[in-house]
Amino acid sequence: MVRSLFNGVLMFVMVLGLSNCTSHMLTSDRPVQPEGVSEQDDEVLIRTFEKYGMTIIGFKGNFEIIYDPTQPLSLYQTAENDPYSYLINGSYFEGSRIHAGWLSIFGDQHAPIKDDRQLSHMAILDTSLGYLDFPGLDLWDSSMTGTSTIEFQTGPLVIYENQIDTLSIKASINGMTSHLRTFLAYTEEDGMKYFIITRQVGPLDKIAEHLLSLPVFNNKALSVMNLDGGSSTALFSREHPELNFNVNRPLPILLGIR
Repeated sequence: MVRSLFNGVLMFVMVLGLSNCTSHMLTSDRPVQPEGVSEQDDEVLIRTFEKYGMTIIGFKGNFEIIYDPTQPLSLYQTAENDPYSYLINGSYFEGSRIHAGWLSIFGDQHAPIKDDRQLSHMAILDTSLGYLDFPGLDLWDSSMTGTSTIEFQTGPLVIYENQIDTLSIKASINGMTSHLRTFLAYTEEDGMKYFIITRQVGPLDKIAEHLLSLPVFNNKALSVMNLDGGSSTALFSREHPELNFNVNRPLPILLGIR
């Protein structure tokens, strides 16, 4: 295993030669908490909603990326090897399991820009500032890459500062059709970041309307980016295994917090 650690807050992990785990686990056959239930797990905020089978994990600070296109592990296996509290599936990947579109971690490029209407934006985390942003590709260039940033091409942008990005949604491949979804989001006022998944299918515009109606985002400017969803949609929670979903799926790109 080769690791690169930046101030203990964000890690890029290349997993080499790890054997598959055979332990049993708690998966999505357990009921999700009913709507209205909320948890405060240390500094992590948990909200569940019956509509779309939605779970929202809110946190401050940075997240980590786990990228292994050579021998991807499942969420559960990844959490057994490292003490992650929460994991979700990350962004898009090719049939070869290489990231689909630009991927740069701490200044090291791992995949080039891809011309794809789905991958219309960049997700950029500046680990030195704890700042997350979702610029369009027309507002970004590789000169912005730095040794404290992680950048990956993804999309479409769903909401920007409480405004639904209808143009990006309609231009994407599956924005207006119903699928399971995974989102990365932030609210700038309080420095919160969010992992969001749905366990029921829906189009991006309708899910966006639902997100904007939720009390958890009241009086905040919410921005939401779509990540790879569908059959890749997955969530692992160590403290709340009733939230676990699709944790057996091996995936080359994961996002996690400890």
